[in-house]
Amino acid sequence: MTRRRSLKSLLLVLAMVAMASVFAAPSRAQIAVKELPPLQRLAQPFTANKLTILAKLRQKDFSGLDAEFEGYQQAFEKNPSAELNEKLAFDSFATDDTSVGDFLAQWIKAKPESFAAHLARGCYLSWRGWRTRGNLLDRGAAPTQSNTMQNYFDRSAVDLKTALTIRPKLSIAYATLLSDARAEEDHAAEKTIESDALGAIPTSFLIREEAMENRYPRWGGDHQAMADFAQQSQAYAKENPCLHWLLGFVDRDQGEMLAIDGELDKSIDALTQAIQRGGDYAGFYFSRGESYLHRERYEEALADFERANELSPQDPELLVRRAATFARLERPKDALADLKFVAIFETRDDFSTQLYDWAVHAMKEQDQSGHRGHKL
Repeated sequence: MTRRRSLKSLLLVLAMVAMASVFAAPSRAQIAVKELPPLQRLAQPFTANKLTILAKLRQKDFSGLDAEFEGYQQAFEKNPSAELNEKLAFDSFATDDTSVGDFLAQWIKAKPESFAAHLARGCYLSWRGWRTRGNLLDRGAAPTQSNTMQNYFDRSAVDLKTALTIRPKLSIAYATLLSDARAEEDHAAEKTIESDALGAIPTSFLIREEAMENRYPRWGGDHQAMADFAQQSQAYAKENPCLHWLLGFVDRDQGEMLAIDGELDKSIDALTQAIQRGGDYAGFYFSRGESYLHRERYEEALADFERANELSPQDPELLVRRAATFARLERPKDALADLKFVAIFETRDDFSTQLYDWAVHAMKEQDQSGHRGHKL
């Protein structure tokens, strides 16, 4: 999960509304909730760690990075469900920190034939393009008219295609090209890239995930096209069980749109249906957690965010929302830990700044209260 979510701005507006009372009154008592059923994990276990990868990059351990990413790619080529671990690794470069771009340029200069170096910079530039797009939407501007956004995506495409020339079976490169075409609203490019990508790697969940999102009504598609694509994808589910998740994407889209319309109970029902149809996919829990949060069902929101974090760890978008939930549950230490991790990758916006300030203040109050209690 990345900031490529098209509903990000609208959902954060809802989150800001939900958070408005955090700084004025304690959260209401929660009704005991049922535990989530046991996790049915379809993907390979995660071994990648974003912080470790960024540390290697800053230390200019380019040989070490090449060896690490070669291992991830070999694991994917042997077992398609391992691609989510590789995706987590490349998401290390989805950051606002411009120094990361400088280090990536040095990596490419030192290792011009490294598929990982080119793919890493392609992912970094794609992030910057989507970030620019989101900022333009927040200001009410038309993103497709932005030369800056287009420049990021054009430069990303050069690196992604170079990486594919060096190593043709890079599902993450194809998936990123697909998502960038969606951001540019280039439907012709979407079709061409999808055809090439599925022809080369038909078992990839990440490619099919992006192809499915391109079929969302909000991006010019429709639910019938989504349902048909999900069913067609099941032909490869034996080789990659993660493709089963696609069966819940129509319900997920309905749930997210119901949340935007303020129909939170119906949203929760639709997203529960997505989980029942598609299984334990992080995005289903992420979206349902948001609806629980806005519905002020905080324990259930936290349970969903915890499950999503198990399925897709170290995601800044998720951790911001979990921090908001911790705040409503009066757990500033936990909120602060999530926000500090997020700050490594993203510049604080008004929402996260407000949340961070509350957490720091609440921690000080707790410390002072604890000291006074100890003296007594």
